[in-house]
Amino acid sequence: MGLTRREILIAGLGIAAVGCTSGDDGDASATAEPDPATDASTTAPTTAAPTTTTAPAPVVPPAFARDENPFTLGVGSGDPDETSVVLWTRLLGGQEALEADYFVAVDVALDAEFTDLVSSELAEAPFEYGNSVHYIAENLDPDSWYWYRFRIGEEVSATGRTRTMPSDDTPMRLGFSSCQHWETGAYAAHRHLASADLDISVWLGDYIYETGAAFFGVVTSQGERTHDGPEIETLEAYRARYGLYKSDIHLQAHHAARPWVVTWDDHEVQNNYAAGVSAAGQDAATFAERQIAARQAWWEHMPVRLDPPEGDGLVIHRSVRWGTLVDLHMLDGRQYRDPQPTDGEPVELPGVGNLGLRRLGPTARDESHSMLGSEQRQWLEAQVAGSTTTWNVLGNQVFMHGLNAFPGDSAATNTDTWDGYFGERQALLGTLAESTSNLIILSGDFHASSTADVRADPFALETPIVATEFMAPAISSLFPSGLTSIAPLVLGFNPQIVHFEPRNGFMTCEVTPETWTTTLHVLDDVTNENSELSVAGEFTVRAGTPGIDDFSVS
Repeated sequence: MGLTRREILIAGLGIAAVGCTSGDDGDASATAEPDPATDASTTAPTTAAPTTTTAPAPVVPPAFARDENPFTLGVGSGDPDETSVVLWTRLLGGQEALEADYFVAVDVALDAEFTDLVSSELAEAPFEYGNSVHYIAENLDPDSWYWYRFRIGEEVSATGRTRTMPSDDTPMRLGFSSCQHWETGAYAAHRHLASADLDISVWLGDYIYETGAAFFGVVTSQGERTHDGPEIETLEAYRARYGLYKSDIHLQAHHAARPWVVTWDDHEVQNNYAAGVSAAGQDAATFAERQIAARQAWWEHMPVRLDPPEGDGLVIHRSVRWGTLVDLHMLDGRQYRDPQPTDGEPVELPGVGNLGLRRLGPTARDESHSMLGSEQRQWLEAQVAGSTTTWNVLGNQVFMHGLNAFPGDSAATNTDTWDGYFGERQALLGTLAESTSNLIILSGDFHASSTADVRADPFALETPIVATEFMAPAISSLFPSGLTSIAPLVLGFNPQIVHFEPRNGFMTCEVTPETWTTTLHVLDDVTNENSELSVAGEFTVRAGTPGIDDFSVS
């Protein structure tokens, strides 16, 4: 759906009319031009009577014939710049659709009571995209906080709080995390993040898990959290899965607290997939359709400044700037990657067994064997080369710092990580290091946290450090308990890793022109939505000197 249809709708309905429908019969009159003489219930919404102030009057929302609040998935915002931000919601949730296009009122204010309105307009919630709303609030002041809400009929959404970016080197407070498997834990981490004093949140993938209901034996304080059916493959099923995850009150509160900047990883489609290659052996045509469905559902449920998906691709790599301090480059490590290498010698860990590890083989060492794809890599190199901010940050799914799981002639690695794309990583980091000495890498995926010095060749300790990596722990996904006991041994021959922690939680960062300080927060009990939180480490990088300068752990 594009501007053409929207212009037609607005032209037919007045300033921004919307039809109403019961949602049960798919009535085509929902977007038809009403007859004022016979159908007053669907006449175009109008604004309230003008006042003597210059503040905008709240727009009158369209009617909504259903006897329920449709804002069941909450609200969110994302991808801010200095004068605008994307505001998100979706009418109803799960698989249910309203079977017609709708409009909703969107209010933006300087206060939570909406007495000081900045704008009040109508936004489209098209049936084609699950009645999701992606409204860009514009003409805002830089470095400012705002409140927002959505309205339809007599129903009002939860109130969200969002902000714009500064234009100078104002310090930034950032939180980041990933991996929130519904079945393996509660969302206490989101509860703590919702109340944290942060400016933006960064999400690094695995927002949902695509697997079928397979209760893992973890009983949370909210009861048994199980998936809502078999493994998902269709648009309707992906929508339902997002609806399930977004039903959590703590996740909703975190989204409402501040703007998010998000990317995806593999579980938004299928575990360990690579571009058009299914990790489970689905034929190419079937898997292509599955990816189209998964990407549309992701777009529908994320507060992203991206056009709706068209065809078989959705370009999501993009940069978000915090004044003159930070350029955040969000990467897509799934859609364009070559398949994980299989020509390295398999390695089994003594006492553990086969974990899919391989020695570095010729494919992994080949620079042309790519995770990012040539276009995205060239885009990233150009973005960093042209950046004028103090810090350049990669929002990246899988770790770049390298992990040799067992000594030998060459590293024994997990080829689904950047270790499987050793040659490209080496060339990429070499190029980025020529452009900046302040490169920070944020990662997720591993269900554990790490802090590491990064080299172009992570296993050549005589080479210079070019970046610092912080890998966030998982919100609720679990690190294999059988590997926890061998972690200290593995870390013994991975000196690039300064700290490792398998507990669940998240990381926060305090960024100034002089220092980047990351704090690791861990949960006492991932099964308890009311779990307490503690600080497990604090790590500092100084501008101009790549690598960890100082740290403390507890």
